[in-house]
Amino acid sequence: MIRTFVAAGLLLILAACDTLPAQPHAQGSRKPAPVGPPPPPMPDGPLVCPTDVKLCPDGRYVHRSPDKECEFDTCPGDLSH
Repeated sequence: MIRTFVAAGLLLILAACDTLPAQPHAQGSRKPAPVGPPPPPMPDGPLVCPTDVKLCPDGRYVHRSPDKECEFDTCPGDLSH
């Protein structure tokens, strides 16, 4: 019984798809599609960095610096940077 309803529903769906009007581009139209709008401009505002932090060896945390292209600040006492 359920299979009959599923089959009938599937046939109705397929019949409805067949009666849809054809798409204009599918009929061999040589007219090109319109050009879409340009992308929005990038904001010129300040750089916003992620809010994660880095744990330094001495137990302190340092944040990312927008002045250094969002790299972490150097740890206090770290001479490698």
